[in-house]
Amino acid sequence: MIKRYYIIIKKFFSFGAYNKKLLFHLMFSATLRSATLLILPFMASQIVEYITNGNYKATVISAVIFFISSIIYVLCHHYNFVAYANNSIFTHNKLQELILGKVTLYDENFTKTIPTSYIVNTAYNDVGKVMQIPDLTFDAITEFISIFVAMIILFTVNIYIGLAAFILTIISLYSLGKNMQKRDYYLSGQLKHQDSISSLMGQVLDGNKEIKSFNMKDELNGYLENYKKLWRKEYFKKRKYNDNVYVFVPTILGFGKIFVYFVLISLILQGQYQVATLVLVIGYYDNIQTEFEKFYDKLNSMSSYSTGVDRIHKILNYKTQNMLEFGNNNKDNIKGRVEFKNVSFTYEEQEVMKNMSFEIKPQTFTAIVGKSGSGKSTIFRLLLRLYKADSGTILLDDEDICNYTKEVYSSNVSIVTQKPFIFDMSIRENLGLVDSNHKRQIEACKRAGIHDYIMSLKSGYNTKLVGDAENISSGQKQLIALARTLLSKSEVLLFDEVTSALDMNVSKQIMEILKDLKKDHTILMITHKPALMKLADEIIVIDHGKLVGKGTHAELMKNNKYYQLLQK
Repeated sequence: MIKRYYIIIKKFFSFGAYNKKLLFHLMFSATLRSATLLILPFMASQIVEYITNGNYKATVISAVIFFISSIIYVLCHHYNFVAYANNSIFTHNKLQELILGKVTLYDENFTKTIPTSYIVNTAYNDVGKVMQIPDLTFDAITEFISIFVAMIILFTVNIYIGLAAFILTIISLYSLGKNMQKRDYYLSGQLKHQDSISSLMGQVLDGNKEIKSFNMKDELNGYLENYKKLWRKEYFKKRKYNDNVYVFVPTILGFGKIFVYFVLISLILQGQYQVATLVLVIGYYDNIQTEFEKFYDKLNSMSSYSTGVDRIHKILNYKTQNMLEFGNNNKDNIKGRVEFKNVSFTYEEQEVMKNMSFEIKPQTFTAIVGKSGSGKSTIFRLLLRLYKADSGTILLDDEDICNYTKEVYSSNVSIVTQKPFIFDMSIRENLGLVDSNHKRQIEACKRAGIHDYIMSLKSGYNTKLVGDAENISSGQKQLIALARTLLSKSEVLLFDEVTSALDMNVSKQIMEILKDLKKDHTILMITHKPALMKLADEIIVIDHGKLVGKGTHAELMKNNKYYQLLQK
């Protein structure tokens, strides 16, 4: 049992989501609270003894000490509450920060291994519980010590009473551990099915149009009912052992209290003990019972939160052969020269890039073309460090991209996708996620050709974009995403089929913007549009993961059969 809780606590502290100063206040306040509580039964027995013997002066002094001790206990309790609140807020924020930081570091396989619903539930629900573990740990330690001290006092008064309290406590602890272990096993299964329900709900929201078009409602309800059935099965099994924890275990020490009363009353009637001894023993036995109830409540909570600790641990310690690693090079005067040297990459046991080599000069516009599935997107994913190449080297300004720090690299290589994601915030807030300077936001929007449109809106830059910016056109959304990318001050801009879903006017507008951007950026674009290919300074032709052509539109039209086929 001890080993199990040691592992839970060790895992939690391995996250590094704690502050030493806040932990000290939490531990110190819990210790003071428990120490003060131990004084009260003794002072109560002293009051009874002195008043029975007619020593009124000592009675008053003892009563004053009892009153002062009670006040100190209340103050210590408040001190502990404040320490708990401060520590919990810090831990909650730090854990969410760590999860967010780790998620942005991992490769694309991460969300395939760990579902989005799992990550969301963990970052919201589990973090809110796990943040309490330091408080639970220090409370459990001080309550255990308090039980131990009270038990020693009972042994000194009467060895049989002390022995009975000791045996019943051991039985209660053993029963508690067994029932909690079983309860948590079924809780883990319950959470697994809860993730499945959340995932299905998310997919229903994303695919609502298809569900209505193909009338999938009844079939999806069937899946939902099956997940709910599995959830209920695990819930009732968990509930059985949870009831044992809250109902059966506490009664064990309750029966012991009846035994103590019989023994003490019998000894008092025989004249061996005074009433003051009854008050002392019952006070400390009550202390053991009360502290044990709080102790097992803390262990119970910690045990139930262990699933959350495991889930957070799984995210923060995710491992894969394609784990992204960054170096220490913080040189930020990037020119934008990109080079692939003999790069190969395998995805899901299929070789999608074979010994590819090419160079892209700074301040140029390069189009990457090829049939669907030829490996064009893989070039971008490798450049964005979503994957790690199996072999070969990718260079940025003659430096391996793995050698740059995350901050430097991510601020110099950015992408505008075919379907950029816009948060449910105002235009200004969306841009502010990259650069909060409003003057620079306006400059970026002017360069992206979207400023005049924004100013035509009733709220201008404060216009709220909702539902992934569904309240504006796809072309306007694309231009806002472009302005956001420009704010990153990236030297290398990647455009992934950005004009494929846009009307002709917006496509022409983006083509004009590209001409302007290449003056001070290195531009790579995946495209199927011949007009954009003609606009490029150089075209890279890909087929089945291999480089099969490189040159201008005119050059490739003369001597490259793959490119000629693409034009047709």
